[in-house]
Amino acid sequence: MKKDNLNYIILLLIFLVSILLNIFVFEEDSRVPHVSTFTILLITFILIISNSKIKKLIGIFLLFLISLKIIYALYSNGNVTTAVLRSILETNTHETLSMISALFLKLILPSFIITAGSFYFIDKIKKNEKNTSLFLYSILFSAILSIILIALDIKNDQRLISHIKVDKLELGVFFQHKIPLVFGDIIYLIISANDDKYLNTAEIEKFNSSILSKRENNNKNIILIMGESSLFSRYSAYGYHLNTTPHMQKIFSTENSCIVNNAHSSAPVTRDSIPMTLAFNTPESAKNLSENKSIVEMASANGYKTYWLGSQELQGIYSSKYGFIAGKSDYVKLTNYKDNQLPNILAKVLSDSAPKRFIIIHLFGNHMPYDNYDEVDKKALPNAEKYDLTIHYTDRVVNDIFNVINEKKIDFNLIYTSDHGEKVNVGHGSLKGKEQYLIPFMYKSTNPIYDCRFIESFRNKDGYLSGLMNKYILSELLGYEIDKNILKKERDYDRILNANEKPILFAEISE
Repeated sequence: MKKDNLNYIILLLIFLVSILLNIFVFEEDSRVPHVSTFTILLITFILIISNSKIKKLIGIFLLFLISLKIIYALYSNGNVTTAVLRSILETNTHETLSMISALFLKLILPSFIITAGSFYFIDKIKKNEKNTSLFLYSILFSAILSIILIALDIKNDQRLISHIKVDKLELGVFFQHKIPLVFGDIIYLIISANDDKYLNTAEIEKFNSSILSKRENNNKNIILIMGESSLFSRYSAYGYHLNTTPHMQKIFSTENSCIVNNAHSSAPVTRDSIPMTLAFNTPESAKNLSENKSIVEMASANGYKTYWLGSQELQGIYSSKYGFIAGKSDYVKLTNYKDNQLPNILAKVLSDSAPKRFIIIHLFGNHMPYDNYDEVDKKALPNAEKYDLTIHYTDRVVNDIFNVINEKKIDFNLIYTSDHGEKVNVGHGSLKGKEQYLIPFMYKSTNPIYDCRFIESFRNKDGYLSGLMNKYILSELLGYEIDKNILKKERDYDRILNANEKPILFAEISE
């Protein structure tokens, strides 16, 4: 076969691969993603066949990133989302190493194998390839075409331009969508890394417009236990066939207690869901986080001492959304991923002289790699999956917390829920999978005025208790009067923020 013909065949193959990747893997079927993906694949190919060792190494590294991106998309049934990318920036060493170990066989090792196989194949082609001018001209043409098409899309979308003026991250989202193969992700990460809007630690003076007034109340101790990556259907309290939550089932089945059905989170990742629980963020806008008092600041404003007791690190405590909220607490104590230390810390907190306390307990819970359990759980559930063992372990921690509360003989309002659900053995933060939102919600109170009927009053017309209601539930418990018109509108407009940080109706989430 003539070399010129071989070059054209290679170009055609690369173009076909780019089309197939976008349609069937990244689920992007428009002109810019097709042209940009073709350009990146072609650049990778020309780098690998280069005689320069540095260029070749760059090409191999780029090939590995491409392979990793493809494997991830196949594994999670969709392209990597902006929520996952932002989480990369805000994670810490412990979580990074844990995730790498958990996903090594599923993602990283297959990516290495594909990279090695592709390199071997390309290297074979190189031995028959001397003239690369066709590829270089093709790269130049497709790159220029990509730039022109991107510029036209920006120019023709006036809404995008106005959004970028308000929030520069919108530009990152645009590129991540238009250039689905690695480079768009890198552009998004660069823009996100320079996002410093959570650096201001000054007290926020303004209340959200839904808050009408504050008053004295009889709720002396409000305790919110926030679980992590917890899927309600793996709880025996919700009917799971294994006895994963014997303690919670007992605690929340007594008088003035309830195990609430049909609860869902407002987002599939922690960094988005917690600010919609503990601040007045909505799926449409995060501006209220920096413009309105958070629930923590509202508690302080109504005479509560505030506490954040957490297992998870607050990496860059004021640079991530929930770290920004946690830092407003009077007292912050972290346990380096040891949930079982939290009850002892709570015991010390409940021994201080504060007349009123608002306490947030943030668990590591059921997060991947599902290693948060011990021999007690393995003995209790000998044939259970690792994820179920973490549920059983969390049940024991919640029981220890409740025992501390009981021993102190205090009045309390206790909520247990989770930041989001989980696609078991897959994770969370992907576009598809309703399990990422389906969470437990349990409640117990010594105040008969705020019984389970109080919680049920926040259920929407479709029968769900949305995570968007958490801030209103907590506001009322803290003694604030809420505008009923705003509450009704928010309650019955049941939407979530999906993994690409776009608001959609909860009913529209793909299974």
